[in-house]
Amino acid sequence: MWSWFAVCCSGLLHISAAYRGPRWQFYLFKPLTIVLLMLIVSAHLSVSTYAQWVLIALLLSMVGDIFLMWPKDRFVQGLTSFLLAHLVYIFAFWAQFDGHMVWWLPAMLSGLGIIVFLLLLPNLGQFAFPVAVYIAVITQMVWAAGEYWLNTHSPAAGLALAGAILFMVSDTVLAFARFKGEFHAAQATVMSSYFIAQALISASVVIA
Repeated sequence: MWSWFAVCCSGLLHISAAYRGPRWQFYLFKPLTIVLLMLIVSAHLSVSTYAQWVLIALLLSMVGDIFLMWPKDRFVQGLTSFLLAHLVYIFAFWAQFDGHMVWWLPAMLSGLGIIVFLLLLPNLGQFAFPVAVYIAVITQMVWAAGEYWLNTHSPAAGLALAGAILFMVSDTVLAFARFKGEFHAAQATVMSSYFIAQALISASVVIA
């Protein structure tokens, strides 16, 4: 319980610092929040390989976090790190699946991804291709988590799916803020949904 409380406090301290400072607090608590989740997941490494894959994805996410808050723009490096994290999550979710796939879920997610991409496209410029790949990968992650839940209906799968959906929400808001223009609530929306997403996926390890 105290470990989850620490995660919550760390995430809130980062979000608060994004608006009010100090800068050291902003830089410290973003990666620290993920490190705390990694410690929680690490306690379950001997239980399943699922925990091991989630730990790797969290590590890649932390690297992406560091790149994205770097004083100089490291957007491509951050995008690549999170792309790899999503691929690891995809593998972790599909590894829990053993059943029949549905057709409507990938169709719905693909349509949603295309709409988001077309809305962003006029502002993407040289980032059009990498953003398209990223959208395809994150929709695949939600699809994998969705199939995991539809196949098992387990609490762990439900947490993984909720986390994957929130991750997609966070990345979508981040993309619109970066390419369409910042708005005041962007940081709070992006980071709160991101931290909750990672926490939910981590919690799916704990109760799996």
